[in-house]
Amino acid sequence: MTRRAARFTINLYPLAFRRRYGDELSALLDQTPVGVHTLFDLLLGALDAHLRPYEGLTGALSVGERLRASASGVLACWVVFAAAGFGFAKATEDPPYSAAGDSHGLLAAAHVGVEVLAVVASLAVAAGALPLILAALGHARRDRRVRGPVALPVLAVAVYAGLTALIALIARSQSAQHAPHGTTGAHLAGIAWALAGAACGTVCVLASRRALFAIPASGKRLLCALVTGTVVTVAMVAIALTAAAYAIALQVDAPRLAASPNGPFGFASTNLAFAAQLIVMLVTGSLATLTTYRGWRALVREPAT
Repeated sequence: MTRRAARFTINLYPLAFRRRYGDELSALLDQTPVGVHTLFDLLLGALDAHLRPYEGLTGALSVGERLRASASGVLACWVVFAAAGFGFAKATEDPPYSAAGDSHGLLAAAHVGVEVLAVVASLAVAAGALPLILAALGHARRDRRVRGPVALPVLAVAVYAGLTALIALIARSQSAQHAPHGTTGAHLAGIAWALAGAACGTVCVLASRRALFAIPASGKRLLCALVTGTVVTVAMVAIALTAAAYAIALQVDAPRLAASPNGPFGFASTNLAFAAQLIVMLVTGSLATLTTYRGWRALVREPAT
């Protein structure tokens, strides 16, 4: 089991690294004992390879492949970032937070700012993805090997939408029966829904990345993906900073509300929930910035054709 996990970890390394050293690393894993320490080393190595790519690997990928890597990297960051953003929205949707916003202008402005920036980023994701989706659908008609990666995100979203509708139906039924809010069943349903969302996002990112590298795409479409990805990246950073301003303002203006229980089962305070969400936002925003920068650098060195 540990060996299989270690082999899977190789997929977390940058594509250029895997092109040059992937076979050697796989062979090394087959010849040496693999334990938890090896798995941890591989994870650290993957992180280091992303943060400090080897200069000798520059020629391992074409500019088109680098733009594809940038687009898929920003998409992966956005999926994780959006999950943290949804947690922020859920944490601040109750009436006490609306009342606090009505009393303190900075809270209201920061909350509206997060919402507006989230809409902008979502529209940018759609604008960048649509041309590539159309290209993938057209290519899938001619190449059966692409049909699986193209169909998987649609299937995952459909299943998740069905699960969401089912949970909403159950919630309405309980509301009609005047069932108390915050029951154990409701918390468990919320956790199951969140895990299903994480699984759906993972499938969408991995399948989309595989399809993106399997289809031909014009330089204009890849450039559009890079430009919209840049908009998404800027919006992510702005959302993280605005959410941080909201968290600080809430602590200053409504300290009791900031310290109140929040999240499933009320295990964590609002402060702790915000801290976790902001960490995720800042990390994914930084990674998106890095991959966007590399995409532009690749384009400047060798314009896409």
